Amino acid sequence: MDIEVMGQYEIVLEAFSNLSNTGWMPFVTIYRGRSSSRRSICVVQRQRVETNLPAHSREQAIEAARAFAAQRIGNGRL
Repeated sequence: MDIEVMGQYEIVLEAFSNLSNTGWMPFVTIYRGRSSSRRSICVVQRQRVETNLPAHSREQAIEAARAFAAQRIGNGRL
């Protein structure tokens, strides 16, 4: 699990190997504010990020989750 900050948002990036161990599945959760703060608000509940191609490494899956979060934040679709 990686935690990153983009502006006023805290992003939790996760990756898990699929059941057949042939790839990695990216997941993302987005908070407005810090997740450890009482004032934080979860604006995107933990969800799997759909990708065109399976991620062959944990790093690729994390990068896909990061790109998804950046797109959602950039478009203001929260």
